[in-house]
Amino acid sequence: MKFSLMKEKITPDISVKQAGYAARDHKSIGVHDDTYASIALIQANETVVIIALDVCFGDRKFAYGIKKAINEKYGLAQDKIIISYSHTHSAVGITGEEFPEDTDPELAGASKPAGDKENPDYTEAIRYYNIVKGKIMNMLEEGFKNLTEGNIYFCSGRSKFGVSRRYPSQEGILWRPYYGEDSMDEDLQLFKFVDRNDKIRGLLYNYACHPTSLGSDNYYISADFPGVVRRILEEKNKGMTAVFLQGCGADIKPYVTDNGEKFKNCTYEELEAGGKSLANDIQKCIDGAGWRKIDAALKTGFSLVKLYTEVWNESEWMTVLNDPNEPEYRKKAIRKKLEDMKVKKPGNYLPYYISYLRLDDQTCMICLECEVVSDIGKEIKRLFREDVIVLGYSNSIACYIPTKKVLQQGGYERDSFMSASLAGPFVPEIEDIIVGRSALMVNSK
Repeated sequence: MKFSLMKEKITPDISVKQAGYAARDHKSIGVHDDTYASIALIQANETVVIIALDVCFGDRKFAYGIKKAINEKYGLAQDKIIISYSHTHSAVGITGEEFPEDTDPELAGASKPAGDKENPDYTEAIRYYNIVKGKIMNMLEEGFKNLTEGNIYFCSGRSKFGVSRRYPSQEGILWRPYYGEDSMDEDLQLFKFVDRNDKIRGLLYNYACHPTSLGSDNYYISADFPGVVRRILEEKNKGMTAVFLQGCGADIKPYVTDNGEKFKNCTYEELEAGGKSLANDIQKCIDGAGWRKIDAALKTGFSLVKLYTEVWNESEWMTVLNDPNEPEYRKKAIRKKLEDMKVKKPGNYLPYYISYLRLDDQTCMICLECEVVSDIGKEIKRLFREDVIVLGYSNSIACYIPTKKVLQQGGYERDSFMSASLAGPFVPEIEDIIVGRSALMVNSK
């Protein structure tokens, strides 16, 4: 088999509105560390492209535009292109220029424009999209010209870098650190790419955790902990490109943000310490003996399912709108929702893209859209004896994806639908739809 691993800076060259925190009230004022687009190009019986981006999210327009450009130049179908977003809250969200045909933007995760909601301005967003697309295409061109012969190896480790932000109490789910049994996903799954001289040329690592070490008071661009991990690993392993693939970490935060009974915004020194601890966990795996060679026999596929929601009427939205405890950013979204309902009946489902990449008969990667809570990723992996890697935050991000338990318990991950383009909360059956369809994909050897 052959491979190429590449990375290129995608740090915005102008002041931008960072994504991830509604509390921010002005654009970025500088750069703490550069953000990157990274690519793993894998060629065996098939050709597969994995693109990892240090951005908060991308929408369907972005995913469609990137995959269309790659298809037109290299003939690769959409399921042979995996796009993964790190979800750093210290960078930007990213959009594109056009939707796929027959797609309703309200149901497809349309990203927020650079301007405010009343006076949207996509000029800067489209300019940035074209910069990122251009760099991705340039990297692929170089990657196809400079493929390296070698092998891929897989290793599974553990890390306690993350902590749940869903604390169960008599008052309900609280936003505070929770270390209860099985409250997060400790899986640390790695792929190393080794050339014919047994030198490590690339590393893909998957872990489930929000890159929110830095908080809403940070106005400097940063990749957050994935950036620290990348720098440390690449300095330690010269000539290796380190790539982060985000897992189902919607309800998980870095342990360094734990401030007792609440979460804190870390300093840059604390960000560095946290990233170093995860890098050390990864380096132990790199230096260890638990690697299994992948006998590459690539197979890909995808499925588009519908995740249905309840349809709230005006009085249900008004009850939330009149609640003094609801944050203002949600109330703004609800006011817009009520205005839109006067013109158009809201749709009652979210189109949801699931893809898979089978690397050999023992190893499969499932790629899920949106902000998926950790229990869904764990549930999929527990169904199989083989090595299954589950990505969240892939293809596009529109909203949170909760489990039945989260829908019943409540909390931020359940209530986030209010600020998304959804007609109401998800129905409990969406968990079964996602897990069931993922299971069918893993079994399609």
